[in-house]
Amino acid sequence: MSVLYRALWTCAPDDAEQHLQQARELFAAWATEATGDVPQLSDGPTVVTLQRLRMPERQPYTVERSVSVRAVEDNEGAHGFEGTTRETSAGMTWTTIVRVVAVAGGTHVWVENQAESERLVGVRLAVGRPRIVDDLLAACPSARLGGSGLMVEPQPIPSGAVPILVEHLQSPDRTLPVIVVSQPNNDDGDPGAWLRRASRIARRVSGVATVATLDRAAVVAFSSELGPLATWDGSIRVYSPVPVADGEGYRHRYTLRHLLEDEASERAQVDRIVYGVCALSTRRRPPAELDIFATPVAAVDLSNFMSIDDADGLIRELQSQLDAVQEDANETVEEHDALARDLSMKVGHLSRLQKALNEQGLHNLFYETQHDLGAGIPDEADSVETAIILAMDWLSDWLVIHDDAPQALDGINTSAKAGAWGNTTWRGFRALAAFAETRDGGGGFAGTFYDWCKSDPPLGWPATPKKLSMAESDTVQKNAVLSAKRVLPVSTEVDPEGSVLMLAHLKIAEGGGNLAPRVYFYDDTAGPTKKVHVGFVGPHHLMPNTRS
Repeated sequence: MSVLYRALWTCAPDDAEQHLQQARELFAAWATEATGDVPQLSDGPTVVTLQRLRMPERQPYTVERSVSVRAVEDNEGAHGFEGTTRETSAGMTWTTIVRVVAVAGGTHVWVENQAESERLVGVRLAVGRPRIVDDLLAACPSARLGGSGLMVEPQPIPSGAVPILVEHLQSPDRTLPVIVVSQPNNDDGDPGAWLRRASRIARRVSGVATVATLDRAAVVAFSSELGPLATWDGSIRVYSPVPVADGEGYRHRYTLRHLLEDEASERAQVDRIVYGVCALSTRRRPPAELDIFATPVAAVDLSNFMSIDDADGLIRELQSQLDAVQEDANETVEEHDALARDLSMKVGHLSRLQKALNEQGLHNLFYETQHDLGAGIPDEADSVETAIILAMDWLSDWLVIHDDAPQALDGINTSAKAGAWGNTTWRGFRALAAFAETRDGGGGFAGTFYDWCKSDPPLGWPATPKKLSMAESDTVQKNAVLSAKRVLPVSTEVDPEGSVLMLAHLKIAEGGGNLAPRVYFYDDTAGPTKKVHVGFVGPHHLMPNTRS
């Protein structure tokens, strides 16, 4: 099960009881798709039969939607309801949860969309808000999440109101992404296209982001206020819910106008924007007022007390778990510090590069290459699986990932660290490919991958024991069982048997326990293929050592 969308907001209606009742009626109308009188859904489950059309032939068919309602209350006067719908079609199960609770001072709303699939990979989901969100927001014009108001429609910002928008973007109280859509410098025969695009985005992200539109006059004022962090000439920028500050453009994703010029490209870029803000929404933690919806815990039978020996054993086990978590945390802090140092060095390098370009009269080149234009090698990968796909698409001239290399990625791709591991794996793949390219004449480098990384090239990998091993310990190599685990698949161009002993590996993460990803590779840059070959991408526990 994956959470695709999570909207949270608070309301301050004149009558909380009336608002609660209205929300329940809106849920009933939406869940049953009632066109006339709204049915009264009592607590408990029910099944609704709905009519659908199978596109593009518009063939009618029916689906069964399971609907359940549960009333909740606590001892302090808070009370509300939880409504859930679930329907399955073509191997995909969609679940929508609506939770509304009335407390002293107002109401709290939680809407969540979830999906389950019978297929593990290759499923492309249409992400966006459930339509019930529009109805619930219309019933509460004062809806807010922290310092951000929620709106269903795009908000046009005239030039005189640009300072207010900038103040909001720079506010530490802002809790929602703001998607700014700018008017093109010329309309190419369709002056309303950019506004329709903004409306499509706003409908899909209502509840989890707000959309603002800037006409040409407002674009000039906005650019004057934010400089390179602004949005202009038909482009779209997603301002993440962090205060906008100079030098942090990487936090606020930018989509250039030329990527939106045809229907297919526009659809892909809009999906990318919507997926990004919806994924961000799933990380929000509901406020304490919504704890009332937690699943009730059954009463504990205390008739049989634990013995002292059992208690001691439990304490030792919990202490061991605590020690492991603490070690994981310490390793994560060390990795963060190393990345911070690396980032500082890269920032310094960029600053010196910008100065050199300015002195050569090439200052425009610096900004033109600042953002991923969508036509070159992507900057990011949102999972290890995505990193593998991107490597096969973009790096195959220098890097070969064997079809059998990916192993047991389900736990890695669903981990809370999936995004970080995906980006780090992608960085590792790019480093291996850049090394192979350099070895084959793009610089004539004669050393090993470790030597190359130590020379601090732009795409290098950290040449530290915590991130890179060019060999395994003597104990592992002399142990027949452990060594056999490192005999990994490779192209028959490298070895006629289709496998070689691979000892060199990237440590994608030290923390993360047994799930921490590893990438084992074989350097054939001096061999017939002139490439680096990856024979394993998967969790650490599949490559045991003497400490495992």
